[in-house]
Amino acid sequence: MRKSLIISALSILIISCNSGGDLLEKLNDFDQGPMLENIGDNIILPSYQNLSVSTLQLSENVNSLTENRSVDALKEVRASLKSARLNWQYCSPFQFGPAETYAISAVLNIYPVDVNQIERNLTAGTYDLSTLSNSDARGFQTLGYFLYSSELSDEELLASYTDEELTYMRTVAEEIATVSSEVYTAWSVDGGNYIATFTSEEAYGVNVGSSVGKMINAMNLDFERNTRDGKIGIPAGVRSLGEPILNATEAYYAGYSVELFEASIDAYYTLYTGGNGVGLDDYLKAIEATTTANEDLSVKIDSQFKTIQNIQLTDPLPDQITTNIDPVLEVFAEMQQLIVMFKTDMASSMGVVITYQDNDGD
Repeated sequence: MRKSLIISALSILIISCNSGGDLLEKLNDFDQGPMLENIGDNIILPSYQNLSVSTLQLSENVNSLTENRSVDALKEVRASLKSARLNWQYCSPFQFGPAETYAISAVLNIYPVDVNQIERNLTAGTYDLSTLSNSDARGFQTLGYFLYSSELSDEELLASYTDEELTYMRTVAEEIATVSSEVYTAWSVDGGNYIATFTSEEAYGVNVGSSVGKMINAMNLDFERNTRDGKIGIPAGVRSLGEPILNATEAYYAGYSVELFEASIDAYYTLYTGGNGVGLDDYLKAIEATTTANEDLSVKIDSQFKTIQNIQLTDPLPDQITTNIDPVLEVFAEMQQLIVMFKTDMASSMGVVITYQDNDGD
């Protein structure tokens, strides 16, 4: 387990041992303003806006389904659910500030769902989705549980819905839309204006409270736990002594977990490169960051992204794990290499302290 103290000491050691304090000078010379403005204005804010719009559409389509049980209405809900889930991938790396305040990840994307808890709620007829007991009985995956069936045709599925199930779907979708809107509003200029806080000069630097410090910690934590482990490692059995947990795939019922995974990797690559603007790669180039093997770190990370993107996985992911798990385990191993570059090389080069703890030895 790496403690934050170890990372802090490593960061200080790297900076202090650099000849003539060159690295510290380079850190101070890099203007974080354009990078934070680009990431905030052109990546984070539009991503949360897209999520807010798509989850509102999802909620409206669920309401339409409860009023009109048609195959067309069902297909529209499924399409809007998939759109919202894809948009979520581009918000997931930014679990700080308003996202942390509203615990949006816990509301939208906890999986696998607790089917037994969902059924208990339906039987009881009353439930509070904000309680701890219902933490995995809500969100996208819960809607997937209701909207897909491997045993029933669409017509049979529609005919099987009870009023209680339709009400539950509506309640879940409304919660998803509400919290997505709250986070976007908190970021937006016309709302809480957290974008101004994120890009302000007072937030420059690399300390724990800085924008860079928060962002590097959030992206590392999300990539490690939710992308590497949640999307790939846990379903493939890496965390369960080689025994796959197939229902732990992100879109177990809908069958497009690989698409969500690929969108997640793309979201991280966009953050890293800054899209069409200044990104983390430019930061690393400016401070001439290198790996422990003295390789150009910005190039090394870019190459590692491409290695991951070039490994072909196929949906449904449970079928891939069952019939040909090797590419899945290869993706996991390559993501592990990227985490080392993010969490050790990049964070240390920037002087960012990793404040969370893990127990996987990276």
